[in-house]
Amino acid sequence: MSSSDVNVPPLAPTSSHPSAPPSLASNALSALEAFGQSLAATGPSIAIAGTVPVVFLDAGTGTLYSLLAGTVIVLLVAYVVAQFARRAAGAGSLYGYVALGLGRVPAFAGGWGLVVGYTGIAAACLVGAAMYLGAFLDSVGVAASGTGGQLALLAAATVVAVWYPVRGAKLSSRIGIVLEVVSLAAIVAALVATAAHFGLRVDTAQFTARGADPNGVMLGTVLAVTIFVGFESAGSLGSEARDPYRSIPRAMLGTVLGAGVLYLLSTYIQVIGFTGQQGLASSAAPLNEVARSAGVEWLTYVLNLGIAVSAVACGAASVNAAARGLYSLSREGVLPAALSRVHPRFRTPHTAIVLLGTVAGVVPLALIAAGAGELDVYAWTATFGTFGYLLAYLLVVLAVVPYLRRRGELTAGPVVAGGLAALAILYVIYKNLVPVPTWPVSLLPYLFAAVVLAGLAWYGALHRRDPERARRIGTLVRHADAPGAAPEPGTEPAAGHTV
Repeated sequence: MSSSDVNVPPLAPTSSHPSAPPSLASNALSALEAFGQSLAATGPSIAIAGTVPVVFLDAGTGTLYSLLAGTVIVLLVAYVVAQFARRAAGAGSLYGYVALGLGRVPAFAGGWGLVVGYTGIAAACLVGAAMYLGAFLDSVGVAASGTGGQLALLAAATVVAVWYPVRGAKLSSRIGIVLEVVSLAAIVAALVATAAHFGLRVDTAQFTARGADPNGVMLGTVLAVTIFVGFESAGSLGSEARDPYRSIPRAMLGTVLGAGVLYLLSTYIQVIGFTGQQGLASSAAPLNEVARSAGVEWLTYVLNLGIAVSAVACGAASVNAAARGLYSLSREGVLPAALSRVHPRFRTPHTAIVLLGTVAGVVPLALIAAGAGELDVYAWTATFGTFGYLLAYLLVVLAVVPYLRRRGELTAGPVVAGGLAALAILYVIYKNLVPVPTWPVSLLPYLFAAVVLAGLAWYGALHRRDPERARRIGTLVRHADAPGAAPEPGTEPAAGHTV
């Protein structure tokens, strides 16, 4: 790879081209709305409701330490990503950052992988929304848990998760915040009732990890890392946020810290709530069970509905971020121009949103219609999507040292954080491959690799056919220390315009 493949210049303003198609709205989103994007995409409500039993299955009484280690690892990644976000902004998010440090081919791999990852997680969230909404309807006497009911609810969740992102990033972020806060409020109420009923005591078994298998704790850590994915999605709003060089890194770090605290507290209380009861590891709906045991069974209705709407918000936020990745790659001329179309009224990449939202809904619909169980489809799509995040995270932590060195700003902090984060991510990837998972989960890493290789083949063919277009990848990036750093409406070139 030549040096010209690594040094990606910032995009020069092109607002002098009045015929350029509409671009994303600039300076439209507040710091709170940027935080709402990361919060909704991370989906702490559905993570708290569904992941604790899985982590506990591996880690047992060491679950707290698995979650603590997972939080530290993701904080390292977030710290590294923030080094880029403080200096550069654009709709491409992580792939734009990778281009600045490692060059164009790794940037495309990271960007394509992240789009696939967001889409996979969106599919999982939509399945989760259908399951929890079906549980809520069943509890009020409306049969909705059968295959037909689940397919109808999944289709409805998909329509909603596409509709309001098309209506605007501001609306999408605000709805995401409201839905997540409502869901978290119900979860907190259930946890408070549990603590009051069982007593918020010092649980020495948890603090000392009594009887826990160290290898199990490490396996639990692997799972704990995956429940933070999506925290970086505020970076996809770099062209639309006000003061993105401050609001976006704060949104990322704040999401990881806040989610980490919630995960630790909720785990501690849920484990206490299951003392002397059916094992937490075998519970399909632990929050519902502890609510019943705490004497607040009425909260189960609120919990099911709250988690369902939170899952829809997570799906919408994931589609939002993925669509901006496609939009950015298309604007740079790497992907078909149709994907860069922006709604003339709402200023959103509506074509990309509809395409990716449809894929996120149709894939699980087809699997469930073919006879797969909803929980299986949820696990498959979430696992598949997580590989996309891990690839992008690995590339961005490897990119930080060359990027900061080139700027003459390299210090010990990013070197240490990037190195530790890279080792941790490689370990997480390794533990997803060894020992070999059961079928068909064992197929998912190779299916993901095939999708990434297909994307790289597309990019390779473009490079041979039109090297000028291929070299534009990563150019839709603004730098905080460059003149005219704040993105303005209409400053991005149309796909096919020479940069």
